[in-house]
This record gives sequence, structure tokens and C-alpha cells, in this order.
Amino acid sequence: MYLRTRIPYKDDSHLIRLTTDTFKVKRTIIQNVLKKSHEVIVICNNDDKIIGFLCYKFILRDVIFINYVVLDRQYQGQGISGSFLPDVITYARKKGIRGVVGFVDEDNHDAYKIFRHWGFQPLLNIAGGTLIGIII
Repeated sequence: MYLRTRIPYKDDSHLIRLTTDTFKVKRTIIQNVLKKSHEVIVICNNDDKIIGFLCYKFILRDVIFINYVVLDRQYQGQGISGSFLPDVITYARKKGIRGVVGFVDEDNHDAYKIFRHWGFQPLLNIAGGTLIGIII
């Protein structure tokens, strides 16, 4: 498994399909999120197949908001998200990122557990879910 930067013309159709299948979100919404993200990091398996991605935008000079972390259903529950976290943190630190926040939908218990395992703390419970964050 490895991480790489998104290649829009090559990756977007797959990333959009992966997100709409996973989160049942409209295609136009994910297109807009990808377009407005400061960066999209693609997760590939050893056969160069896209199995997920993470996208974020800066909300302060050194703090990012994670828009999406998506992993193909067939790869979930295999420890993949935990295995790429150290690489993502190292990458973020090199970019000067010191804080990370995100929102987890109240129905996505698995994602909440994963983020808590990574060290994210709940910051605020709001309608529909929890704002989480971590200082790195």
C-alpha cells in the first residue's frame, strides 16, 4: 500500500464513485468537495488500484479540516486506515500542519472508533454528529 497525490483527470471518476457508494452522497457534492480541497491524498494497493482517499482544506494557516476519509468497503476492517496514519501524520508535519479537525456523522460509529483510536478527541457534539480534533 502507498499514498500519492490525486491526478484529477485520472482519479476523479473513481474517487466520486467510491464516495457515492460508501456515503450515499450526491455526485455533485463530492465533485465540489474535491474541487475545493487543498489536497487529495489517494491510497493505492500494491497493484496500483485506488482503494481510498483522504481530502482536506486549510481552515487556519496550520490547521486542516478533513472533508472525507474514504476506504473501499472490501478493504475495510483490515487495519489499512491505521497502517497509513503514521505516513499521513509525517506528511502533514512536513507541510507545517499542526492541527486536524473533522466531522463524523452520528451514524458512522466505525469511523468514530477509528478516529478515537488515532487520538482524535471529541470537540463538540452538534446536530447529526461530532466535531473531532487532534494536535499533531
